[in-house]
Amino acid sequence: MHESIHQPKDSALEFTLDRLLESKKPVIITGAALGGSLASLFTLWLLEKVEPKLKRPLCITFGSPFIGDAKLQQILENSVRNSCFLHVADSRQAPTTEGLEPFGTHLICNASGCVCIDDPKAVMGLLLGGGTDLQGWRDYGGVLKSLDRSSMADARLMIGDVIIKGMKKRAEKKKNQRFDQLKKLDEVKISMAYMEWYKKKSKKGKIVYYDQFKNQPAFVYEIRRKGNDYWETMVQEVEKMPQDEASYLKKRCLLSGNNYRREGNSKETLRGKETDLSELLTFDSCFWSEVEEALIAINELKTQPDEGLFGKLVKFEEYVWEMIRKREVSPEIFLERSSFMTWWKEYNDIKGTRYGFSSSPEFTQFMNTGKYKSYSKPESDSAA
Repeated sequence: MHESIHQPKDSALEFTLDRLLESKKPVIITGAALGGSLASLFTLWLLEKVEPKLKRPLCITFGSPFIGDAKLQQILENSVRNSCFLHVADSRQAPTTEGLEPFGTHLICNASGCVCIDDPKAVMGLLLGGGTDLQGWRDYGGVLKSLDRSSMADARLMIGDVIIKGMKKRAEKKKNQRFDQLKKLDEVKISMAYMEWYKKKSKKGKIVYYDQFKNQPAFVYEIRRKGNDYWETMVQEVEKMPQDEASYLKKRCLLSGNNYRREGNSKETLRGKETDLSELLTFDSCFWSEVEEALIAINELKTQPDEGLFGKLVKFEEYVWEMIRKREVSPEIFLERSSFMTWWKEYNDIKGTRYGFSSSPEFTQFMNTGKYKSYSKPESDSAA
């Protein structure tokens, strides 16, 4: 019975939503006092459903209290959705609540006239918060009529130099922040190009990038650290201020971030049997730590033979062969001076001197016959 009671209401709401989303005419949602707060909430909900190609609704409120905190303000501040809200308010009677922040554009009126402003801090400075009755009502018809017969007031008559200077300072800061992001992105791209050169240099010297990185110069570590810091900060900014709309900066960051991921991350999706794996990165980010553990086991076996250590090496061999069979390791592990090849040579010697050593014959054949040298090529080419 509970579901049947609410079902018609839900159906009616869905029907209304569909009509609004499909409407070819401009959709305007209005409300006064607490009704305006409800109108804002409904508009926020509606904006989540509207596709980017469709017209966005416009919400107009009159003398309504704030409904969002600083986080909501940050989310909307850098989105076109912020332009979907116009709040008309009396500077002396508009109710304000501690902890809540304004968003959208505000048309603030007093005896001198009206001023339109979208700077949140300036809005807070202009609204005196004299109204305490959230359900109070004021007839804003007179305000609208005054807009018809007169132009907007001179901003300096209503705002004052202190607030105007603050607005100018914040606008300059935002502009500089965007410029700094682009400048930092260009610097990071230079660092990424250097890291790519460093990797190619390592490969040319038959040294795995991982092994080279262990003993790298301090300046190489610093370049990598700066790159990590930049992208971590960028991700935090995007999470704090998500934007559905594509932007110049976002596209540039997306392309550069993808390149950085290919350089620094240990997972890549190229692993098909007919794919050239020369640029493949190892899937398991713990692979090299496993290699280090296997090398430690090799060194310990030289001084104290132990069945547990032999079992550990066999287990590592099975782990490696499974990744090779699935083509989930980078061809660089087979470079002559890599830690992995160092492990294999010593491990192979141990197998040759220990009677009854049980290990993978497929992996042993793969390594001893030199098939690993053609691992990076498509299987059709290596078979030929």
